[in-house]
Amino acid sequence: MISRIGNSAIVGAIVGQLFFGLIGDRVGRKAGLLVTSSILFLGAVLSSVSFGANGSINGLFWMLVVVRGFLGVGIGGEYPCASVSAAEAGDDARVKRGKTVLFVFSMQGVGQVVGIVVAIIAILFTKSNFHVDNTSGFGAVWRVVLAFGALPIIPVFILRTKMRDSLRFNIAGYKRRKVPMLVTFRYYAFRLVGTAGTWFLNDIVQYSNGIFSSEIISGVVAGSDKTVLDIAMFTLLVAILTLPGYYVAALTVDKIGHKRLQMIGFTCVGLLGIIIGGLVNQLMNQPGAFILMYGLFLFFVQFGSNTTTFLLAAELYSTPVRTTCAGISAAVGKAGAAIGTQFLGPIEHAFSGNNGIRAVFIIAGGLSLLGALLTWWLIPEPSQRTLEDEDFSFAEYCIRHGVDAKMFSS
Repeated sequence: MISRIGNSAIVGAIVGQLFFGLIGDRVGRKAGLLVTSSILFLGAVLSSVSFGANGSINGLFWMLVVVRGFLGVGIGGEYPCASVSAAEAGDDARVKRGKTVLFVFSMQGVGQVVGIVVAIIAILFTKSNFHVDNTSGFGAVWRVVLAFGALPIIPVFILRTKMRDSLRFNIAGYKRRKVPMLVTFRYYAFRLVGTAGTWFLNDIVQYSNGIFSSEIISGVVAGSDKTVLDIAMFTLLVAILTLPGYYVAALTVDKIGHKRLQMIGFTCVGLLGIIIGGLVNQLMNQPGAFILMYGLFLFFVQFGSNTTTFLLAAELYSTPVRTTCAGISAAVGKAGAAIGTQFLGPIEHAFSGNNGIRAVFIIAGGLSLLGALLTWWLIPEPSQRTLEDEDFSFAEYCIRHGVDAKMFSS
């Protein structure tokens, strides 16, 4: 049931990425963001009040499967709508587009840290006030933590009502115009393989390591006798280790280059993954060295592909199909997350001793090096081009292939 709950959120996210990718182009980015934030609020509230008929625990879990899937639709819809809105806002304001998008994306890392801190506070409060010392007494904690997720959505929704779609989107009159998808896929075929394929490889590495990371670190530092609070503390440590990568990436991406940063990140994660895997027995006996190496590994995941896949998919496509293509890229990436969690977990537990962890790190390293090659081969460098430049190039191609020129006139 725990696997079903996690998988339902991933499936919901894939549906949301594809559906709201279309909504963002056909109706508007603002409309998509207002609906996704509404779903996030309702999904968080419904998750926190889940119950089973007649007190059935199995029924409780099935309700969580359904409502977490619903929540996943909202999470998924945020990817194309938020990334494209940030990219277009950066172009409108003539500021560094990469910095704008990555500062938006960095709030994912902040949210992960805050969520874990809330969980730790709830656990400590329960222990100190109700004298609970075992997991059976924490029945209300998960409800409080899930309900807390609804609170920041309220000011976000209010601010989003005051937003506007980008000048390019509104002035050019792209709203509800349907560019033939066959023409779109022909023009952007290699680019879509590049953004979707690299996102797919990144999410295999990112999500599989995210799931195993607290387990790996807690196994190195604390052995096998761990409490719920221990697990939460080590998960917080992992989340904090990832934060610097978000902000270093945001501050340097426009100087380094968007494509180049992705290649650097993939390459460093690949090399570090192979090194950690090869030296895992020695590192497991040196907790400080292991956490240092693993911290570097997590840093380059954020200072690289996990942030740049979000950025590149939002800026490499023309305005009338931008959220659609970003949504497709994100959905393929989320499929990589599902595959990573389903296959790397059994691989980790299929070997004795530290060989399972060794296999996971080496596989992650190899996939990351493949991501660097795919980035070099299929993705152009967009940092020196405006979104308007991309619109002109796409419009010329469409007109040459029989699309009505009026569609692209302002």
